[in-house]
Amino acid sequence: MGYESPDVMNVLKRNLVEIIREEEVRERLGRGSLRCYVGYEPPQRVHIGWLVWMLKLRDMQKLGVEVIVLEATWHAWINDKGTFDELEQRKYAVRKVLDKLGVQAKYVDSSDIIQDPEYVKLLLRAAKQVSLDRVRRAVLVMGRAVSEVEQDFSKILYPLMQAVDALYLNVDFAIGCIDQKYAYLMARDIAEKLHLKKPIVLCTPTILGLKISYADSEAFDEQEIAALYKMSHARPDDAIFLDDSPELVRQKIESAYCPPRETNLNPVFRIVKHILLPYFGKIELATEQGNVEVTDQRELEELYVRGVVRPEDLKSACVEYLTKLLENIRV
Repeated sequence: MGYESPDVMNVLKRNLVEIIREEEVRERLGRGSLRCYVGYEPPQRVHIGWLVWMLKLRDMQKLGVEVIVLEATWHAWINDKGTFDELEQRKYAVRKVLDKLGVQAKYVDSSDIIQDPEYVKLLLRAAKQVSLDRVRRAVLVMGRAVSEVEQDFSKILYPLMQAVDALYLNVDFAIGCIDQKYAYLMARDIAEKLHLKKPIVLCTPTILGLKISYADSEAFDEQEIAALYKMSHARPDDAIFLDDSPELVRQKIESAYCPPRETNLNPVFRIVKHILLPYFGKIELATEQGNVEVTDQRELEELYVRGVVRPEDLKSACVEYLTKLLENIRV
């Protein structure tokens, strides 16, 4: 699919919660060769929440956009995620998953770019354009509260580095979960002041932890939800990992929080909507009224809100299709 296709905007907007700024997209699409990027910290284990941005990279590739993946080893080290040797080894597992999904990416290691004097210069120039308070507000990108970074100054550098990454790589699109929004808004502001290309920000939805009860939550803003309830490898019973056995996947889904008719704060619904439907293109659900084939996220939501699809129906389909997906991409 090329940029001239009438379906370009539908594919680009698919499975996103926000685009900053959408009005810039059509102008950018007409400029020719385009680049997008995502950055990630090499993890000990990959959980299914990562499949959301991986599938978005596949969408961008279908549009003919060059895909760049930044392996953020230095960022992960700052964020206390392991030694450099450990982080170096972990990144290859992520490459294998992306390969299984058909994503052909250019991989860039932050250990390489941080040695480039031009990157350091850009980082210092960017630092001159923002206040300390602005950077502190962006520490959500680390999955940490501001209070957690008070004792380690390197963590203050992290969100600024993420903003600079997008500018240094000269990308047209920066992809990240909605909790990355503040860092990329900062990148756009810095770009304007330094007369650099502003990245269009593609914010992906959050996959929630499985066992937290959200019944009394007042966090209905997507950024708040991501900050508080995002699936994390730090809570292994609350997450599904790509190397979980089929039986363990079943156990986790069957015990997951899944209230009837509620779609926003429902981890099982989000898995089906934001991972399984985009991956398979269609899902068949067995209901009391017979089998229902769903191809559209809005249709799925309508059926669940109306009660046509019950929690037990949703969980059953989730187990079946998620098991198939993990079989396809297991490394």
